[in-house]
Amino acid sequence: MGLMDTLRNAEHQQERNLRRGAEKLREGMKNVDAAIRRKVRPMIGSSHPDPVEERDSSPARKVRTGIVSVNGRDVGELRCTGGRKGNA
Repeated sequence: MGLMDTLRNAEHQQERNLRRGAEKLREGMKNVDAAIRRKVRPMIGSSHPDPVEERDSSPARKVRTGIVSVNGRDVGELRCTGGRKGNA
């Protein structure tokens, strides 16, 4: 095989590699597009398309009360000691 044949073969191999890479890129973009559509679809069907409006008009949420008893005894007021012992 001469130098020209070697160069021609290398050129064809490079073309095949480029086509293969472009096809992988197209497939990857299809997967990304499908993932985005899956996430957006529920948002389109919601009764509140505007997230700001949804936050403003949402019903009152349940208020978290925190710990109400320790070792079976009611706790009146909670104070954070920051992990230090002896502070009450």
